[in-house]
Amino acid sequence: MKHTSITLLTLTAAASFAQSAPASASAFTTTGNLSYTSDYVFRGITQNGGKTALQGGFDVSHASGLSAGVWASNVNWTNTTLEVDLYANYGFSLTKDIAASVGYLAYVYEGNSSLNTSELNVSATAYGLTAKISYATTDYFGIVGSGTMYYELNYAYDIAAVKGLSLALHYGITDGKSATSNDKDYAIALSYPIAGFTGTVSYSNGSGTYAGAYEGITAVSLKKTF
Repeated sequence: MKHTSITLLTLTAAASFAQSAPASASAFTTTGNLSYTSDYVFRGITQNGGKTALQGGFDVSHASGLSAGVWASNVNWTNTTLEVDLYANYGFSLTKDIAASVGYLAYVYEGNSSLNTSELNVSATAYGLTAKISYATTDYFGIVGSGTMYYELNYAYDIAAVKGLSLALHYGITDGKSATSNDKDYAIALSYPIAGFTGTVSYSNGSGTYAGAYEGITAVSLKKTF
Protein backbone atom coordinates (compact mmCIF):
# COMPACT_ATOMS: atom_id res chain seq x y z
CA MET A 1 0.00 0.00 0.00
CA LYS A 2 2.43 2.52 -1.23
CA HIS A 3 2.76 4.53 -4.37
CA THR A 4 5.41 6.53 -6.09
CA SER A 5 4.15 9.70 -7.70
CA ILE A 6 5.39 13.07 -8.85
CA THR A 7 6.20 15.20 -5.83
CA LEU A 8 4.52 18.48 -4.98
CA LEU A 9 7.72 20.37 -5.57
CA THR A 10 8.08 18.80 -8.99
CA LEU A 11 4.51 19.74 -9.87
CA THR A 12 5.08 23.31 -8.78
CA ALA A 13 8.30 23.54 -10.75
CA ALA A 14 6.63 22.05 -13.83
CA ALA A 15 3.84 24.60 -13.66
CA SER A 16 6.31 27.46 -13.33
CA PHE A 17 8.36 26.18 -16.25
CA ALA A 18 5.28 25.83 -18.44
CA GLN A 19 4.46 29.51 -17.94
CA SER A 20 7.84 30.59 -19.31
CA ALA A 21 8.39 27.84 -21.89
CA PRO A 22 7.71 28.36 -25.61
CA ALA A 23 4.14 27.80 -26.69
CA SER A 24 5.25 24.77 -28.70
CA ALA A 25 6.49 22.96 -25.59
CA SER A 26 4.28 20.12 -24.39
CA ALA A 27 2.19 20.82 -21.30
CA PHE A 28 2.51 17.16 -20.31
CA THR A 29 5.41 15.44 -18.52
CA THR A 30 5.82 11.69 -18.15
CA THR A 31 8.07 9.77 -15.78
CA GLY A 32 8.59 6.12 -14.97
CA ASN A 33 10.33 4.24 -12.20
CA LEU A 34 11.54 0.73 -11.51
CA SER A 35 12.97 -0.52 -8.22
CA TYR A 36 14.11 -3.63 -6.39
CA THR A 37 13.93 -3.78 -2.59
CA SER A 38 14.86 -6.30 0.08
CA ASP A 39 11.52 -5.66 1.84
CA TYR A 40 8.39 -3.70 0.91
CA VAL A 41 7.34 -1.70 3.98
CA PHE A 42 4.20 0.47 4.18
CA ARG A 43 3.41 2.57 7.24
CA GLY A 44 5.76 0.49 9.34
CA ILE A 45 4.40 -2.89 8.23
CA THR A 46 5.98 -5.37 5.82
CA GLN A 47 3.75 -6.19 2.85
CA ASN A 48 5.66 -9.31 1.80
CA GLY A 49 6.85 -10.97 5.00
CA GLY A 50 10.44 -9.80 4.68
CA LYS A 51 10.87 -11.07 1.13
CA THR A 52 12.22 -9.07 -1.80
CA ALA A 53 9.94 -7.04 -4.07
CA LEU A 54 10.09 -5.76 -7.63
CA GLN A 55 8.20 -2.49 -8.06
CA GLY A 56 7.46 -0.03 -10.83
CA GLY A 57 5.24 2.86 -11.81
CA PHE A 58 4.35 5.41 -14.46
CA ASP A 59 3.15 9.01 -13.97
CA VAL A 60 1.70 11.69 -16.22
CA SER A 61 1.54 15.32 -15.08
CA HIS A 62 0.13 18.47 -16.66
CA ALA A 63 1.44 22.00 -16.27
CA SER A 64 -1.88 22.90 -14.62
CA GLY A 65 -0.89 20.78 -11.59
CA LEU A 66 -2.98 17.72 -12.43
CA SER A 67 -1.27 14.33 -12.37
CA ALA A 68 -2.20 10.66 -12.46
CA GLY A 69 -0.33 7.39 -12.28
CA VAL A 70 -0.14 3.69 -11.62
CA TRP A 71 2.28 1.77 -9.40
CA ALA A 72 2.63 -1.96 -8.69
CA SER A 73 4.54 -4.34 -6.42
CA ASN A 74 4.54 -8.00 -5.59
CA VAL A 75 3.21 -8.72 -2.08
CA ASN A 76 2.88 -11.80 0.09
CA TRP A 77 -0.05 -11.74 2.49
CA THR A 78 -3.71 -12.80 2.81
CA ASN A 79 -3.97 -14.77 -0.42
CA THR A 80 -2.68 -12.07 -2.74
CA THR A 81 0.59 -11.70 -4.59
CA LEU A 82 0.16 -8.42 -6.47
CA GLU A 83 -0.76 -4.88 -5.43
CA VAL A 84 -1.67 -2.20 -7.99
CA ASP A 85 -2.15 1.43 -6.94
CA LEU A 86 -4.09 3.91 -9.08
CA TYR A 87 -3.98 7.57 -8.14
CA ALA A 88 -4.69 11.12 -9.21
CA ASN A 89 -3.61 14.44 -7.68
CA TYR A 90 -3.96 18.17 -8.12
CA GLY A 91 -1.00 20.25 -6.95
CA PHE A 92 -1.05 24.02 -6.51
CA SER A 93 0.78 26.83 -4.71
CA LEU A 94 -0.63 28.37 -1.55
CA THR A 95 2.16 30.94 -1.23
CA LYS A 96 5.60 31.47 -2.73
CA ASP A 97 7.07 28.88 -0.34
CA ILE A 98 4.14 26.53 0.32
CA ALA A 99 2.82 23.96 -2.18
CA ALA A 100 -0.30 21.88 -1.59
CA SER A 101 -2.03 18.86 -3.10
CA VAL A 102 -5.34 17.00 -2.96
CA GLY A 103 -5.63 13.47 -4.27
CA TYR A 104 -7.33 10.10 -4.54
CA LEU A 105 -5.64 6.71 -4.23
CA ALA A 106 -7.07 3.23 -4.89
CA TYR A 107 -5.36 0.03 -3.72
CA VAL A 108 -6.23 -3.04 -5.80
CA TYR A 109 -5.12 -6.59 -4.89
CA GLU A 110 -4.98 -9.44 -7.39
CA GLY A 111 -6.92 -12.50 -6.29
CA ASN A 112 -8.45 -10.98 -3.14
CA SER A 113 -10.88 -8.14 -3.80
CA SER A 114 -11.84 -8.03 -0.10
CA LEU A 115 -8.57 -6.17 0.46
CA ASN A 116 -9.33 -3.45 -2.10
CA THR A 117 -9.71 0.01 -0.61
CA SER A 118 -9.27 3.69 -1.37
CA GLU A 119 -8.21 6.94 0.30
CA LEU A 120 -8.62 10.66 -0.13
CA ASN A 121 -5.65 12.79 0.87
CA VAL A 122 -4.52 16.37 1.31
CA SER A 123 -0.99 17.63 1.92
CA ALA A 124 1.16 20.74 2.17
CA THR A 125 4.92 21.10 1.61
CA ALA A 126 7.33 23.83 2.68
CA TYR A 127 11.11 23.87 3.11
CA GLY A 128 11.42 20.11 2.69
CA LEU A 129 8.69 19.29 5.24
CA THR A 130 5.43 17.67 4.09
CA ALA A 131 2.33 17.26 6.27
CA LYS A 132 -0.28 14.86 4.89
CA ILE A 133 -3.67 13.50 5.98
CA SER A 134 -5.23 10.40 4.38
CA TYR A 135 -8.86 9.36 4.87
CA ALA A 136 -10.00 5.78 4.18
CA THR A 137 -13.21 5.86 2.13
CA THR A 138 -13.94 2.11 2.26
CA ASP A 139 -13.64 -0.86 4.62
CA TYR A 140 -11.37 -3.73 3.77
CA PHE A 141 -10.88 -7.15 5.30
CA GLY A 142 -11.56 -5.97 8.86
CA ILE A 143 -8.17 -4.29 9.02
CA VAL A 144 -9.06 -0.72 8.18
CA GLY A 145 -12.54 0.77 8.53
CA SER A 146 -14.07 3.56 6.51
CA GLY A 147 -13.22 6.87 8.17
CA THR A 148 -9.82 5.77 9.45
CA MET A 149 -7.35 8.66 9.34
CA TYR A 150 -3.61 8.48 8.76
CA TYR A 151 -1.57 11.54 9.75
CA GLU A 152 2.04 11.81 8.63
CA LEU A 153 5.02 14.14 8.57
CA ASN A 154 7.85 13.65 6.06
CA TYR A 155 11.09 15.57 5.84
CA ALA A 156 13.65 15.49 3.01
CA TYR A 157 17.11 17.00 3.31
CA ASP A 158 20.15 17.04 1.02
CA ILE A 159 23.36 16.58 3.01
CA ALA A 160 25.71 19.24 1.63
CA ALA A 161 28.85 17.63 3.04
CA VAL A 162 28.42 14.59 0.74
CA LYS A 163 27.26 15.43 -2.79
CA GLY A 164 24.23 13.33 -3.76
CA LEU A 165 23.52 12.05 -0.24
CA SER A 166 20.00 12.74 1.03
CA LEU A 167 18.13 12.06 4.25
CA ALA A 168 14.42 11.26 4.58
CA LEU A 169 12.48 11.14 7.86
CA HIS A 170 8.91 9.91 8.40
CA TYR A 171 6.46 9.81 11.31
CA GLY A 172 2.88 8.58 11.07
CA ILE A 173 -0.18 7.91 13.23
CA THR A 174 -3.15 5.68 12.37
CA ASP A 175 -6.36 6.87 14.03
CA GLY A 176 -9.83 5.39 13.65
CA LYS A 177 -11.69 2.15 13.00
CA SER A 178 -8.71 -0.06 12.34
CA ALA A 179 -6.97 -3.15 13.66
CA THR A 180 -3.98 -0.83 13.93
CA SER A 181 -5.89 2.10 15.46
CA ASN A 182 -3.71 4.66 17.21
CA ASP A 183 -0.57 2.92 15.96
CA LYS A 184 2.51 5.02 15.40
CA ASP A 185 5.29 4.34 12.92
CA TYR A 186 8.51 6.08 12.01
CA ALA A 187 11.23 5.63 9.41
CA ILE A 188 14.64 7.01 8.52
CA ALA A 189 16.35 6.57 5.15
CA LEU A 190 19.60 7.55 3.45
CA SER A 191 19.83 7.67 -0.35
CA TYR A 192 22.82 7.99 -2.67
CA PRO A 193 23.25 7.73 -6.48
CA ILE A 194 24.89 4.50 -7.64
CA ALA A 195 25.71 3.88 -11.33
CA GLY A 196 22.62 5.65 -12.60
CA PHE A 197 20.39 4.26 -9.85
CA THR A 198 19.38 5.61 -6.47
CA GLY A 199 20.43 3.34 -3.63
CA THR A 200 18.54 3.62 -0.33
CA VAL A 201 19.01 2.10 3.11
CA SER A 202 16.02 2.54 5.42
CA TYR A 203 14.86 1.57 8.89
CA SER A 204 11.16 1.48 9.73
CA ASN A 205 9.34 0.64 12.94
CA GLY A 206 5.62 0.03 13.47
CA SER A 207 4.27 -0.21 17.00
CA GLY A 208 0.88 -1.92 16.68
CA THR A 209 -0.58 -5.40 17.05
CA TYR A 210 -0.94 -5.86 13.31
CA ALA A 211 2.75 -5.10 12.81
CA GLY A 212 3.42 -7.88 15.33
CA ALA A 213 6.65 -9.75 14.73
CA TYR A 214 7.58 -7.43 11.88
CA GLU A 215 8.50 -4.45 14.06
CA GLY A 216 11.89 -2.95 13.26
CA ILE A 217 12.65 -3.49 9.56
CA THR A 218 15.82 -2.58 7.70
CA ALA A 219 15.53 -2.54 3.92
CA VAL A 220 17.91 -1.87 1.02
CA SER A 221 16.68 -0.82 -2.40
CA LEU A 222 17.83 0.29 -5.85
CA LYS A 223 15.63 2.56 -7.94
CA LYS A 224 15.81 3.85 -11.52
CA THR A 225 13.77 6.85 -12.68
CA PHE A 226 13.38 7.52 -16.38
